[in-house]
Amino acid sequence: MPILDVGYRNWEGHRTPRWTRAAIIASTGIHLVWQGTWLKRVLLFMVVPAAVAAFIVGTFEQTIERPEARTALKGAFRSPAVKQAANARDIDLDTVLDQPETLRHFSWSYVLFGLLRYPQSIGMIVLIGLVAPRLISYDLRSRGYLLYLSRPLTPFEYVLGKAGIVYFLLFMMSAVPALLVYVVGLFLSTDPWAISHTWDLPLRILAAALVLILPTTAVALALSSLTQESRFAGFAWFALWVLGSIAFRILWAAEQARNGGFGSRGRRIRMEEMESFSSWMLLSPYDTLGNVQQQIFGLVPKEAAAWSPWVLLAVVSIVGYTIAYRRVAGMLKA
Repeated sequence: MPILDVGYRNWEGHRTPRWTRAAIIASTGIHLVWQGTWLKRVLLFMVVPAAVAAFIVGTFEQTIERPEARTALKGAFRSPAVKQAANARDIDLDTVLDQPETLRHFSWSYVLFGLLRYPQSIGMIVLIGLVAPRLISYDLRSRGYLLYLSRPLTPFEYVLGKAGIVYFLLFMMSAVPALLVYVVGLFLSTDPWAISHTWDLPLRILAAALVLILPTTAVALALSSLTQESRFAGFAWFALWVLGSIAFRILWAAEQARNGGFGSRGRRIRMEEMESFSSWMLLSPYDTLGNVQQQIFGLVPKEAAAWSPWVLLAVVSIVGYTIAYRRVAGMLKA
């Protein structure tokens, strides 16, 4: 009679439904990463721009219904970036003040896009850089993935569970604040029909958040799975965003200078010109995501909308998740 049987034995423990197994990995990972101090600080810092956006929307709603105060709004619409976004919807800012429903939808869209485009996107880069590099690389180094996959769990469910950690954190950082700003706008609006004018904005928020979450998580997991040192994955993550943004701006400026776009004396490069689609933009993940989100909120002219950023994000998502899956499945076979 053998004292120790090291052969294969069937799992005799309690089995949870298959569709919940990835969620268990995600919930456990969220509980662990939530113990980090820096993560809480980043999420707390993200409350500030959301509060500012809510204040802007609330002030707008308290102003737009007062004819004597509408003149003051013209000063807020003098920005070239705002004018460009208004032109994308064929909105005349000089006459739209007498059309509160049209101005409300445009103004809320512009504020929500700005919230997702700038502070939330930058916070996303920092957040994933703090959390994602260790998700798979640490398991590969400690061979902890064998502990996961020794249970009735497939490599796909393992990768999905790890991705769920990032999904949850990014959703809480991007979509939830934007949705709260929308709710605050409805609460502070004096127009009972405000929801009928802006009913599509929550769907646009969710779509913009989804565009942000899926490809960035795919890239982060792929980088984490390619090395056993999380610091290398973290360095590659930040380098991708910084170098991509720098390369885009240098090449774009060089192209404009070569085409005489700055004139004989040169002129200041304006942000709205930089955000108009250029083939060089595809080198910068940050600007590519921003262009797609701008299209989602309808702030890009139809003739200027491009499909190449959408295709690039889809390809990056597929390739990223495939790399992470094949890496984990390959280590299991080794």
